[in-house]
Amino acid sequence: MIPLTSELVAIGKTASDKADAIAQAVDLLTAAGKIDPRYGASMMGREAVANTFLGNGIAIPHGLPKDRDLILETAIAVVQLPAGVDWGPGDRARLVVAIAAKSDEHLQVLSNLTDVLGDPAEADRLATTTDPEVIVARLTGAEPPAAAPAAEDFAQGFDVVIPGAHGLHARPATALVEIAKGFEAEIRLRHGAKSANAKSLISLLNLGAAQGAALHVSAEGPDAEAALSALAAAFAAGLEDDEDAGAVASDAAAPGLTGAVAAPSDYDGRLLPGVSSSPGFAIAPVFRFARDEVTFAKDAKDPAAERSRLDAALKTAWQQLEELHDEVWKKSGPTRAAIFRAHQEFLEDPEMRSAAEAGIAEGRTAAFAWHAAYSARADMLAAMKDAVLAGRAIDLRDAGLRVLQELGEVKAAEAHLPSDPCILVAEDLTPSDTARLDPALVRGLCTAAGGPTSHTSIIARALDIPAVVGAGAAVLDLPGGTAALLDGAAGVLVANPSAADIAKAEAAITARAAERETEARERFKPALSPDGARVEVVANISDVAEAEAAVAAGAEGVGLLRTEFLFVNREAPPSEDEQVEIYAAMIAALNGLPIIIRTLDVGGDKEIPYLRMPVEENPFLGLRGIRFCLAHEDLFRTQLRAIFRAAEKGPVRIMFPMIAMVSELEAALRIAEAVRAEIGAAPVEMGIMIEIPSAVMMAPELARQVDFFSIGTNDLTQYALAMDRMHPVLAKQADGLHPAVLRLIDQTVRAADAAGIWVGACGGIAGDPFGARILSGLGVKELSVSIPSVAGVKAVLRRVPMAENQALAARALVCADAATVRKLG
Repeated sequence: MIPLTSELVAIGKTASDKADAIAQAVDLLTAAGKIDPRYGASMMGREAVANTFLGNGIAIPHGLPKDRDLILETAIAVVQLPAGVDWGPGDRARLVVAIAAKSDEHLQVLSNLTDVLGDPAEADRLATTTDPEVIVARLTGAEPPAAAPAAEDFAQGFDVVIPGAHGLHARPATALVEIAKGFEAEIRLRHGAKSANAKSLISLLNLGAAQGAALHVSAEGPDAEAALSALAAAFAAGLEDDEDAGAVASDAAAPGLTGAVAAPSDYDGRLLPGVSSSPGFAIAPVFRFARDEVTFAKDAKDPAAERSRLDAALKTAWQQLEELHDEVWKKSGPTRAAIFRAHQEFLEDPEMRSAAEAGIAEGRTAAFAWHAAYSARADMLAAMKDAVLAGRAIDLRDAGLRVLQELGEVKAAEAHLPSDPCILVAEDLTPSDTARLDPALVRGLCTAAGGPTSHTSIIARALDIPAVVGAGAAVLDLPGGTAALLDGAAGVLVANPSAADIAKAEAAITARAAERETEARERFKPALSPDGARVEVVANISDVAEAEAAVAAGAEGVGLLRTEFLFVNREAPPSEDEQVEIYAAMIAALNGLPIIIRTLDVGGDKEIPYLRMPVEENPFLGLRGIRFCLAHEDLFRTQLRAIFRAAEKGPVRIMFPMIAMVSELEAALRIAEAVRAEIGAAPVEMGIMIEIPSAVMMAPELARQVDFFSIGTNDLTQYALAMDRMHPVLAKQADGLHPAVLRLIDQTVRAADAAGIWVGACGGIAGDPFGARILSGLGVKELSVSIPSVAGVKAVLRRVPMAENQALAARALVCADAATVRKLG
């Protein structure tokens, strides 16, 4: 905590402008021997690039990171301006808290200001008091914030204690918001004297509810009882509180994952210590990251037009986040992609939206009002005591900036993204910045700010990019092109490393990459176990580029082509000729390897607006998969004609999704055969996805009519366990290795064996090496996995005798739950 005395507080002052107010604060700091007076110019330099106005009449001027050497001793000074001074368009500062901090000692001061920002009466008290000790006590925490009147609870409610290690952070808060939005009732959460709107993510985060915090949840409205019941169940289930907060399990034993800093003796070069964020080593020149600048006007004459612009920008940004979510989901899975669901919740936050609209009503532009709304709330989050919650400020700024870029004038930065291999250095990175980095070029990341629990760190780990965060302003002084070595596990960046440093890192890189190199080198070998059992490992793909990538990755074909990609982001369905062209291009890319083309699978979580899909109370139990195709026979026939025509180019199999009963399969086969005869095409193998428990029960009858089964483990899991795999609370329990799911798979394989057909599997557990062992032990003959998983799955199947996998599967079948199954590994 920075010491503050009354000598550094100036009471009852006036200032002609912002520069004058800052100059008065600089005089206080200089007279006390805390700074070189030139630091005042640095404070003004900061104002030129960032607005330091927090809100409620409080500004926090501070210098640029590059000038921290002008700070002689960390300190703060306060200039009270009862009449106020203009700090920026629409902002008037009455309490100027000037900060000269060498590192992060000032965060406690910001934390103590958080309650002031949300309490106009308290802000006014500090701006008008004639006693400097009142300000000293308030900013140092000696005087706790005045107790606000307890928030009124609604009549119905319950008490709960937050169990998660990181409290009510972004993911559980997002889960709460998603549940609360499903009810008409007004829902309130209270933590002590602070209350929050349960439908506002920012409001929930501002509660600052850490692990063990006692909350009271209450509701009022027509469905209040149902809302409280749903929320109570969500709390009991854990609220999806499994956020990646630091180390990756596979690297848990690596040094530095708890934030340790390497000793200077470990390296000969200049050591820039930080905190481990993502393990691994990188050796490359430094590249300074720069972000686009957005400029905008303050005032507008037409509020209605500005509200329309804000609406359009919010919709565009939301769609961008949806696409980014899908992209990250494909690369790194649903846990990492969920970060962008939280960003979407920020954009839909009702309180922030209301604040922006209020600014527009006062004559501000949409850009100015939106920037003010999200910046003030991000500043409040950043000042929170809990590091994980404070780290969500950059997520809010990221989401806010996405909208602002649609509203303002974007000026491209000089250096945006690298074109050569580098260690990327930045003051901080947003999750959006990190998600679009190319790991082939960005060998490592080092940021001056940030922490290992940030969403940026989580994405860096998912992309397997070594990263160090919180390394301080010194890393920003490194000239571009500086030779550097990054040790992600130890949490250090080494500038101008010695030959010995590089040799040490190269040896570590070699050891770390040895297994992966072996897998990559042998990726074209079949997955033939030591005792002679063969399992085909194929890939899931969605477009032509992925077909080519699958072959390069060692896939023995395509086990699942999701044809939905042809139907999205367009105004009308693709024509028959267009489909033929694309299917043929994929077949050509596979160069003789087989491809399974799944017919259109929409409904549930896959909606395509122009297809005029019905609004359903429960779309997962509605018109989806084969049911939709049978109800839209013209669309179905067009796709089947295209597939049969493309099949002339190579080995194609057709697969129908979401078969629940024999009559559906018979109808689909009847239409397919009519289409084939109509165009005179040769027969192809026909199969179905086993995704519904009823299909497992009817597997003997279904197997007599098809050539193969493919088990969709993700959907089979959610239907067997009655848990939506995308549900914010239940998703983590929807584990495909649950014995109930494994027993369904075992029953399916036995029915297929009896009928003389083969069984494949696609879905999450097929691409998990441990899951692949169990599936192969159950008798699954083909595993269709994501492209990056191909080499690793083939390698593990080559290492382990099939007899061991069969014994493992037998043990898994008699387990009581998924956790017990996973312990077998």
